[in-house]
Amino acid sequence: MKQSLNLMEQRLKKAPVLAAGFLGMIFFGVAFVIMGAVLPSLIDKFELNTASASTLAGLLPLGILLGSVLFGPVIDRFGYKILIITSSIVTIAGLELLSFASTVPWIRFSIFLIGVGGGTLNGLTNALVSDISDSSNRASNLSILGVFYTIGAIAVPILFATLSKSFSYNILVSRAGVIMIFPVIYYCFINFPQAKFKQGIPISKVISMAKEPFLIVMSFVLFFQSGMEGLSNNWIPAYLESETQINSSIAMYALTSIILGVGAGRIVLSYLLRKISKQVVLISSMIISVIGVIILLTTAQPLIGTFLLGLGFASTFPIVLGQLGEKYKEMSGTAFSFALVVALSGNVLLNLLVGVVSLSNLLFVLLLCITAIILLYSISLSFNK
Repeated sequence: MKQSLNLMEQRLKKAPVLAAGFLGMIFFGVAFVIMGAVLPSLIDKFELNTASASTLAGLLPLGILLGSVLFGPVIDRFGYKILIITSSIVTIAGLELLSFASTVPWIRFSIFLIGVGGGTLNGLTNALVSDISDSSNRASNLSILGVFYTIGAIAVPILFATLSKSFSYNILVSRAGVIMIFPVIYYCFINFPQAKFKQGIPISKVISMAKEPFLIVMSFVLFFQSGMEGLSNNWIPAYLESETQINSSIAMYALTSIILGVGAGRIVLSYLLRKISKQVVLISSMIISVIGVIILLTTAQPLIGTFLLGLGFASTFPIVLGQLGEKYKEMSGTAFSFALVVALSGNVLLNLLVGVVSLSNLLFVLLLCITAIILLYSISLSFNK
């Protein structure tokens, strides 16, 4: 009885911190999907060709990449509070600039700012949830965190699909920035976990960790997973409009369908990962994504195909980050930073690849990513013994 009461007390103490992490992930969802929602409007407004649009789209993951470089060492050295507040403010500034910018250079800068703030929020919220979880529920809690990503991400295409005829993208993006101010106020009153290395991060440990095959291979699993998610979120609406001739509203609902699939998958995963082997879950998820791609290639059911695509996407990040958080508890922030830097590199490079191989080959690039994920994850198991 006493043990149960102590467990309940510990969970209650962690609840405000978990809530802060969930709020931060909601706004990463907004930041990560905003490019896919506004890209068709930007292409029309500024008369961008595919190459220019792919360069513009590549700035978001490039910004997220920089945020991913910064967050790990900062939270291990200084803790979470200052960084979660600062990164939220940077994201808000990017959204407001995107709303009011009238030239392509300012649009580029705004997208980069959104990426930096969003990438920092993504990394630190994952590390935060990992740090306050124990071994038995770490992967499950990270899956639940992903559900909150879905809440933020799905709000964007739904709003654009339903309100874009009444409001311009400028107004919708600006309102999203205003809403983000309220969580920043909440963060000011939360006691976050303290820094792990107040006297400075031991560089020798960082170098040693970065050489470990398990961390390297798992990071490249995320390289292809992040690239696949970025391609889908940024290019699926444009692909469906150009290759299948469906109207823009249906294309935007297809983006919503991907995010719904991810959310549904994360909800189910929060239970499955307590019962079933992580390897079985991940490979099964990739097979589901393959089915989604096949449906998009062979039928006129884009909403079903994109839902299955998202459903398959759901497992990789919680499983991989859960395993990394368990193995590298002492330097979880830095380990996550390393992995997410590699992951976002994939996002940047594969987005740029679309400009080279043409949009018509998008689905074949996704199949290549799925194959690479299955192979690399299988290889990683031999290094985690």
